[in-house]
Amino acid sequence: MTGSNDGAVIDRMFAALSAGDLAAAAACYTPDARIWHSFDCVAHDLNGITAEWEGLVANFPQRDFVDVRRQQTPDGFVQQHVMTGTTASGARRAWPVCIVVRVEGGRIARLDEYIDRAGAFEPPVGEPLRTPGL
Repeated sequence: MTGSNDGAVIDRMFAALSAGDLAAAAACYTPDARIWHSFDCVAHDLNGITAEWEGLVANFPQRDFVDVRRQQTPDGFVQQHVMTGTTASGARRAWPVCIVVRVEGGRIARLDEYIDRAGAFEPPVGEPLRTPGL
């Protein structure tokens, strides 16, 4: 994949979220972007999603996005990955995620995230994390 649909923008966005840099994550989106989640069925704007990210960072001081598989589409890409988080007490959780991303001018204009919050699992220790069942 090459060009604005190659996923570089989502790699930057997830790296920023992993680091807790919410301003850098927001900079990956167009000003009028919408971010929809399957668990609340709300299309958040940047202010709304920033509040969601604040909760993610507060509840999971360590975060990562691994086991990435991506396919380009005419106006963006579809990506599957595993989101991991570790709480302040050391509890580890992981969720399989699928996102559909529309890119405009090298920035995310729309992100639809399919995640089952109830489908969390405890990731194995000491081995590469893969999506269960794949």
